[in-house]
Amino acid sequence: MHTPMSHAALAALLLASPVLALAQGSILPQQRDAAGNVMEPLGQVLRVDERGGPSGLYECTRDGFWCVRVQPAAADGERPSMLEVLEKVAGEREPHAYHVSIDLPPDGELSVWPWIVRLAPGVGADQTVADPQQRARQNVLVGGISKVSTMYSGGGAEASRLQLARVRHLGDGIQIDEAVLGLAWTGEAEIRACFGEQDVKRRAGACHDTYGFTARLSLDAAATGMPVLRYQTVATRFPAGVSRNEDSLARAPLTRKDLRTEQVPACTYARMFHFRGGAYQPDQALPDCSGYTDR
Repeated sequence: MHTPMSHAALAALLLASPVLALAQGSILPQQRDAAGNVMEPLGQVLRVDERGGPSGLYECTRDGFWCVRVQPAAADGERPSMLEVLEKVAGEREPHAYHVSIDLPPDGELSVWPWIVRLAPGVGADQTVADPQQRARQNVLVGGISKVSTMYSGGGAEASRLQLARVRHLGDGIQIDEAVLGLAWTGEAEIRACFGEQDVKRRAGACHDTYGFTARLSLDAAATGMPVLRYQTVATRFPAGVSRNEDSLARAPLTRKDLRTEQVPACTYARMFHFRGGAYQPDQALPDCSGYTDR
């Protein structure tokens, strides 16, 4: 028979184990490529360590060997712009902690990209590692998402960017490559307004333009070295045919057939990113989609 856990029992459990999973959520399955690189979703974990080690709410791999969180805010109230990455090493009681700086606008908010790319053995160091202990440890890609928002009269907009960093083990210790990839991640804008019955009629009752942008990353299954990343985007607008770069009053009046959300082909695309010269490079230039990815 199931009985609810008391607060005392829960507290005892937290203290008995340094890691307690709170929720894995509805996460997508991991992906794997030909090299053995794995892209794995992270789940929320509450880490409690009575020995004085790192504690708090993290995003962790299922096996608990890697955890990521936004570095807690400083006492001066400045917005955190750094990720804390924990690596559990077999045979050691406390995890190793690393810090990754993320490019964050002054008014931005930082969150963890809820995925990690765990590189296959021997992948990601970019050099021969003689130290057997360092050579045996895993290199990874982790990410932070920076989001900014703006309010307009009658609307508003927000946009986010993804920044990936590489944590790699070399013969002389850990190296953090903090910006191996930077991409537009999400965008949402609602602009324009009706200021009278004439505007309402001209706009067929749709007084706001709405613009959206979403992106995702996945592994190219055929990659045999550093992961090849597939970047896919979808851009939408409502009503059909509107543009942030045009004066809506210069357009013909909207009709009922315009009152639909449509995908924008120019900003709905896919690119493959290959690792070259210490960073990821696209196989083709990216289009200008600032109307969907800027505030």
